[in-house]
Amino acid sequence: MIKLKLTVHVQARLYERNIDIDHVKKAIEKPDEIRHDQYGSRVKKKIGEKMIVVVYSNEKFRDQPSLFLIVTAYYITK
Repeated sequence: MIKLKLTVHVQARLYERNIDIDHVKKAIEKPDEIRHDQYGSRVKKKIGEKMIVVVYSNEKFRDQPSLFLIVTAYYITK
């Protein structure tokens, strides 16, 4: 089971964007697409009619591999 660490900024963005936290978890657990770069990881997951993008890092928590620091999340349309 994964654990998410959310900054106040991210919490506000999730609220503003009406993003379900379970969608964030699903995207990290079983992404359809994943890309790594110097800022962390970016995953995409199709959920219903929506595509969620989650940017996260777990580099700071090497001793806790199931803990993810969420940078941002948003829905996109294709």
